[in-house]
Amino acid sequence: MTQKKVEQRAFMVGLAMNLLMGSLGLFVYYLTQIQALFVDTYFTIMTLISGIAAIMISRFSVKTSKRFPQGHFMFEPMYAAFKSSMTLILLTTSTIQVSQKAYQYFVYHKGELLDLTPIIPYEIVMVILCLTISLFYSRQNRKIGGASTMLSAESKSTRIDSIMCGGIGLAAFLVLLIPKNSSLGFLLYTGDFFVTVLLVLFSITTPVKVLKNAFIEICGGRLIDEKIQNEFEVCLAKHLGRDIKMNECHIYKTGMYFSIKVMIDDTSEKINAALLRDKKSRILEELQTYYEFVHLEFVYV
Repeated sequence: MTQKKVEQRAFMVGLAMNLLMGSLGLFVYYLTQIQALFVDTYFTIMTLISGIAAIMISRFSVKTSKRFPQGHFMFEPMYAAFKSSMTLILLTTSTIQVSQKAYQYFVYHKGELLDLTPIIPYEIVMVILCLTISLFYSRQNRKIGGASTMLSAESKSTRIDSIMCGGIGLAAFLVLLIPKNSSLGFLLYTGDFFVTVLLVLFSITTPVKVLKNAFIEICGGRLIDEKIQNEFEVCLAKHLGRDIKMNECHIYKTGMYFSIKVMIDDTSEKINAALLRDKKSRILEELQTYYEFVHLEFVYV
């Protein structure tokens, strides 16, 4: 199975799971009207919609044209950047909304008692489903050497969702233990504020990192993943051997597409062109057993 087929199959499975989770989330939010739960549900629905886009991009990015002879792989980090930006917007908006509700309670003593009972069983189910799909995405990406920018983004995004679900469920359980007239009774009205803020603070670094890595790929920056970098360099050193001296190796990643530029000494009179072509062919043959889309270029310096 090709790397793209593995990626697309993973997204199809994730699509079905997110459809189930989104439906459950909307139903429970309708019953409780708790903002922290809305964050979690909206997050799942956003993942469902973006999963459809991911499948379309995965199928389209490999297509070549006269203008884009190497394919349209740029759409893959663009997808990751968009998904992370939407996540950050969602987290920020939710924080503002729950802050307004908490302000109304603490300043004007206006608020409604939170209905937390339906949340606990729902969140237990959601944590199991989210961790399952996150682990599935991660394992599928490992099958293709961690080459998929989109699977990596989805795996981390779904992991954030599981953290949100777990935090909301735990908080709901603890708040239910609080007597209404106790010193902590205000949590029965404002508990979703504290839970949402804590979840945002705990999870916000992940979309920021994904956004940073996506922009590095979009802007043509060098590969960040040291594991993949080492794999490529070991392969190059093995095949080039003592015949060709490699000064530097620059690896660039755009989605699933890898571009390798190998800097070699300007000793063209000593390097047989046929030998160089043979080594290039052998290097690509080995690399493409793990990474489907690889371009190799030798640069004399």
